[in-house]
Amino acid sequence: MEPCILLRYGEIGLKSKRTRGHFESLYVKALEDALRKQGVKQWKLKNYGGRFVLFTAEPEKITDILQRLPGIQSFSVAKYCSFSDKKDVLEKVYAYAAPLITGKTFCVRVRRVGNHTFTSQELEQEAGAVLYPHSAGVQLQKPEVLLSLEVRGQDAFFSTKTLFGLGGLPPTSSGKVLLLFSGGIDSPVAAYHLLKRGCQVDFLFINLLEEKALNDVARVYNYLISQYAFSYTPRCFVVPARKLVEKIRKDVPQRLRQLALKTCFYKIGEQLAKKDGALAIATGEALSQKSTQTLESLQFLEQVKTLPVLRPLLSFDKIEITQLAQKIGTLAASEKVKEYCNLSEGPVVTKPNIALLQKIPDLTMEIQEAVTAQQSFTGFLPFEEEEPISFSAEQESGQELICVDVRPQHQQEAAPLPTELSKPYPFVLEELDAFQKDKRYLFICDFGVQSEQVAFLLRKKGITAAGISVPHFLKYFQKAAPQQQTAGG
Repeated sequence: MEPCILLRYGEIGLKSKRTRGHFESLYVKALEDALRKQGVKQWKLKNYGGRFVLFTAEPEKITDILQRLPGIQSFSVAKYCSFSDKKDVLEKVYAYAAPLITGKTFCVRVRRVGNHTFTSQELEQEAGAVLYPHSAGVQLQKPEVLLSLEVRGQDAFFSTKTLFGLGGLPPTSSGKVLLLFSGGIDSPVAAYHLLKRGCQVDFLFINLLEEKALNDVARVYNYLISQYAFSYTPRCFVVPARKLVEKIRKDVPQRLRQLALKTCFYKIGEQLAKKDGALAIATGEALSQKSTQTLESLQFLEQVKTLPVLRPLLSFDKIEITQLAQKIGTLAASEKVKEYCNLSEGPVVTKPNIALLQKIPDLTMEIQEAVTAQQSFTGFLPFEEEEPISFSAEQESGQELICVDVRPQHQQEAAPLPTELSKPYPFVLEELDAFQKDKRYLFICDFGVQSEQVAFLLRKKGITAAGISVPHFLKYFQKAAPQQQTAGG
């Protein structure tokens, strides 16, 4: 039997026949890009008419990236074979499944496409009868092993587990959007949802602080596009806006400063969106989360621009957004980003009216200066590694330092690091209880985002842990780690 992966899309199947082919082509393009980024060189993709099957020698190595690829609803690691008749397929069912269901309860489910001399129900019943003597019985509701058999023509696919992807639509299928991106908790989650809906997301960072702010934002941005952006190379516009902030602090009444700043954000965003060819600007705003996000404030802000504004987090509360940030791996890194979001002391305007807004001076000159000074980056943003992290003497006393590589398995194998443990990020999250309080842990990944997320979760458990990037590890910690190659897993 040949290893493969059964791929299932969701919304694409709801499209008309006329447009489905276009979406399927984008689906395939994104899949090809994902496999290239994963370093998979030997593979074959076959379309069985609404069902794409990916043939690859080591399917388990690419399940992680398939779970992050927009457009994939679910998938199953499977075994493929061809068959001649019902007797032949039952023999192959037995060869595949008998070792898996020995001493366990099981159930067989059949999905069939094509003309055959048997029905799906007949095949389910006869496959169950063949396997029953080796099992602990048939359990239709919650079996220990659910055997799925998909028959298409004379081809059969066997699997026992379904993994879920992002769903949504294929990358670039919904057009280009420019996202106002701060790197804080909200905007990466907004980017995630836009990418999930097939948007080609470019990013706009309006820098209100020093260079350090860009460094922190770059780490989150680089991680986000490496994990969830496919079929295109994102751009990031960096706009220096300290002079704009100084002007607002000097000439705008305190109660109106937040709204004035947000107005400038929209105007800067619209100028660059049009230059970038974007069809809309987007934000991480949630209804009534801040003074500039009340319904009245949003109504006002809608009047200062001509492009539509997408707000994918509009109906989310902060707890939901934080949970999503933790799910996608950005929460810990985003919490380190300093956001310059409070220009006012005391009460601020939450329900703006024309009389109040007339007190905001014309900021066109400062906006234009900021736009003119913008820098555009294609792909990853440059950033500098920080000084090495350190544990206090009290923490170091009697505690062994264990370095853990949490990069994807293919990266671990292609460029092994001298660490005690190698465990890809998703699997580490499933084994947090295995880490011990009498040891210190240093987690390593490409940009230090996933590694810091793991460390963050362990610190909440009272375990000494930190997360860093690969360059940081190689520069400051490699000599402290054992000089040996590691096995992925």
